[in-house]
Amino acid sequence: MARLKSLQFAGGLACAFPPCPCLAKQGLMARGNLDVGAAWMVQFQNGDDAAFDKIVIEYQGSVFGMLRKTLGSHSMIEDLAQEVFLRVWRARDRYQPRGLFTTWLFRIAFNLALNQIRDDSRKKAQSVQDLESKQGELPDLADNSVTQPLDEQEWSKILDEALADLPENQRVALVLQHYEGLDLAAIGEVLDISPKAVKSLLHRSREKLKAMLVHLRGREDD
Repeated sequence: MARLKSLQFAGGLACAFPPCPCLAKQGLMARGNLDVGAAWMVQFQNGDDAAFDKIVIEYQGSVFGMLRKTLGSHSMIEDLAQEVFLRVWRARDRYQPRGLFTTWLFRIAFNLALNQIRDDSRKKAQSVQDLESKQGELPDLADNSVTQPLDEQEWSKILDEALADLPENQRVALVLQHYEGLDLAAIGEVLDISPKAVKSLLHRSREKLKAMLVHLRGREDD
């Protein structure tokens, strides 16, 4: 029976990865020229399963954080984080150490998040249609409670809400720059656009986010 390799990540989430035969590669860059993630991936390709453990431990926080900032408080975040590393495992035989490992990793996470957003949009559209087909009235959801000065947690909630209202490409670009520290070229690789387009995207997203924050803060103060 094939041995299963269990790893703990994202708050104790158990993730099982099937074993994979050693796939030594020829003509790869020297290990000294690789970033640490790429070096571990090459070691993993050459049969060192412990190198995969290092990848998960090193990058699980960044992947989980990116998904959290991109999707908000979504019930699928842990499952998607698990899927990211499962795809890294499955890419063992075809990974090529070109560019930063994190750029490749975040592109996997971005594509999964984008698919989830599209799936959610389809479900939301269907829910609206179902609601409109009924004759009942929507309840009044206005909160008339007295607003206290915003603390750090409340402001963080407002920021997350504003981020969630941005188009997904603008949202991810901001997350990758401000939370993960990626430069324009790396963000462009993740989003499959030019660095110049990333710069323009970030400018538009900052302006839109600034306007949203003013509006949301004003709403909280009413």
